Amino acid sequence: MSFASLKQELDTVFNTIQEKSSTGGMPETADIQQFVRLATRIQSFAEDEWADEYEDFSQLAQQLLHAVKKNQLQDAIRLVESLNDAKSYCHRDFKM
Repeated sequence: MSFASLKQELDTVFNTIQEKSSTGGMPETADIQQFVRLATRIQSFAEDEWADEYEDFSQLAQQLLHAVKKNQLQDAIRLVESLNDAKSYCHRDFKM
């Protein structure tokens, strides 16, 4: 799968996660697991200039999975917001 395809799929899954958390709901574990899998696969495409930031993004994704598995709603919502901030930062500062 190409970088563009993975990125598109990652965005689609993340939008589903955001929709759920923006209404105060717990994101689905299956969606988070898919998100983590895709985020891990994209990491193999990371260029040196944004690899460290993407590693931080991947760690946030893992933390989100942990929060959802532990049914920690407030932590999950905060982590979705943090992931969105990290995504915005990277897309603004690094052309992908």
